[in-house]
Amino acid sequence: MDRKRSFFWLNAVFILVLGAPLHAADLDDDNVAAEQHAIDKDTSLTDAQKTDALTKQFNVPSSSVQDLRSKGQGWGEITIGLASAQKLSSMDPKTPLLDALTKIEAMRASGEGWGKIARDLGFKLGPVVSEAHHARRDMNKSLHAEKIEHEHPHHERPEHPGHPDRPERPGH
Repeated sequence: MDRKRSFFWLNAVFILVLGAPLHAADLDDDNVAAEQHAIDKDTSLTDAQKTDALTKQFNVPSSSVQDLRSKGQGWGEITIGLASAQKLSSMDPKTPLLDALTKIEAMRASGEGWGKIARDLGFKLGPVVSEAHHARRDMNKSLHAEKIEHEHPHHERPEHPGHPDRPERPGH
């Protein structure tokens, strides 16, 4: 009976250990898809504002972002692609970001999903999703800053009168 119980637990641990990476990969694929969808459905910014935000976030020319849009890519796919290219470029400093982006674009065009691209290139999707989320957050911050500037141009604090002069107390 103890051998059966030991065998059961050994199998259970074996299944958990082997199943965990697959489950984590599925979660990463789900997270990247959710982030891509959230970026795509966000209509609070104009295309020019999104282009500017991505240009600043990933330090790429605006023409590169506009080129991806002209190829029919959504804002979410562009953001995930730039974040993936940034990750690939950081892993190999000899690979410029735009070269990494070209490589990732070719892989996407051949039908590969984000998870397979990440596995093939040797990085995890978690940091890519995180970077895409930061890009989306920064886009929304820039919108908020523009709204405040538009609503309150050159907002200055009114001058407050100082304290009236206090008479000197003797002995101080």
